[in-house]
Amino acid sequence: MFRQKILLVCLTGALVSGCSMEEIASVNKQISDGAESLTNTLRGSSSSSPDSSGGMPTLYAAQPKAKKDTSKNYNIPVDVDTAAARLRRYYKFMTDEELNTMRNSQNTDRKVVAGAIEEAHPVWAATPGSYYKMGNDWGDEDHLELEVEKNGSGSRLYITYSSPNPKHLTDDFLLPLYVKVKNVAEGKVR
Repeated sequence: MFRQKILLVCLTGALVSGCSMEEIASVNKQISDGAESLTNTLRGSSSSSPDSSGGMPTLYAAQPKAKKDTSKNYNIPVDVDTAAARLRRYYKFMTDEELNTMRNSQNTDRKVVAGAIEEAHPVWAATPGSYYKMGNDWGDEDHLELEVEKNGSGSRLYITYSSPNPKHLTDDFLLPLYVKVKNVAEGKVR
C-alpha cells in the first residue's frame, strides 16, 4: 500500500509539472553524463568508457629505478679503528645503538629526526679492531657505502657508490668524492 502511494505521488508530480516521461529521462541522462564527465576530468581521463576497476582510478606505487654500483679501493696507512672513527665523525654516520636511542626517546623531536635518518637507509656494522661498514643515501637517489678492514698495520678502504643515473657512476663525477673519502680516512681532511 505504501509503495502505491509513493508511485501515485510521483506520477501526480510528473503530470502536474507537465513533463513527459521522455523529458524526465532526458534530464536524468544529462545529469548522469555530466557527472561522468566530471569524474573523468578529475581522474585525468578523457575516455567515456569505464575501465576495468569500475570507473575508479588506479594508483600505483612508484617503482624504484634500478641502481648500478661502482667501487674504488685504497690501501691506507692508518689503523682500522682510527680510519673508521674519522669517516664516521666527518660524514656523520650513526651507529645502530645511537639510532635506537633516538627512536626510543621520549622526546618527539628526536623520534622525528630518527625517522628522517632511517629514510636515508643507514648502514652500520662494526667489529672493532678488524672491520667497519657504514653508509647511507647520498643525494636524492644515490647511495654511498664505506668499508674499512684491517690490513697489516694499516687498513683497506672500500668505497661503493650506487646510482640509477649513469652519469653519477663516471670517474669525472666520483673521483673528487673518492679522493676526499680517502683523505678523511688518512686524517688529511678533518
